[in-house]
Amino acid sequence: YLLVPYFPKLFQIAAILIVAIKASEILLGASAGALIGLLGGAGVALGLLLKDIIYDWFCTVIIYADGLYKPGDVIVLDGVSGRVKILSIGLRSTRLLITEWGYIKKLPNSQMISGIFASWSDKVGDTVEWGINLNLKIDGISSKQTRRICQAIKENVSSIDGLNKEKILVVFSRLEQNARVIKIRVFVIDTKLYYDVQNNLNLAVLEILENEEIDQLHVSLRKELNWWTEISMN
Repeated sequence: YLLVPYFPKLFQIAAILIVAIKASEILLGASAGALIGLLGGAGVALGLLLKDIIYDWFCTVIIYADGLYKPGDVIVLDGVSGRVKILSIGLRSTRLLITEWGYIKKLPNSQMISGIFASWSDKVGDTVEWGINLNLKIDGISSKQTRRICQAIKENVSSIDGLNKEKILVVFSRLEQNARVIKIRVFVIDTKLYYDVQNNLNLAVLEILENEEIDQLHVSLRKELNWWTEISMN
């Protein structure tokens, strides 16, 4: 139905072409074949020129038909840092709000249907929780110090507002050469507090490392791709 407004114009162009071809057959005779060939070549060239536009149109139909996303949805998009909010869906492109930086960007719909790898619109429950995954890697610490750090992180994180207190995970994950990797996973129950929680979590980890007198040059704190879960209220 997105192409319906263009049908009258397309029919008008087709009618003009048919009349032109018939007129050329009457007026030019044998030369009409050459004219038809010329028009055919022009049509092929025009098709190649407009193929990306037409492909974007079909992708728009797929977006609506499959319900991939709609205005107001929050997604994670390949090649774009942070979460992205859908502002509007046009005939060829989608307007996005890059929440981390606060600017608006347009992407062709052909890129949108191939680039989404997480969406907060496919709801199966009533409450959405946004996850934060951190990997804390520290070089050259003992097992006792690793245990103390894990316990301190768990106690400090529990005091941060906006978290699901029952779903806090702090665990010694693995060894990487001489480094100990601690995995931290929390869930934000109020999406408006997401960045506040992330900031407080990072500061809590930094404070614990300072208390343990760990040289920051031997520490790596990396945030993994944020993922989400939903809780059914049934």
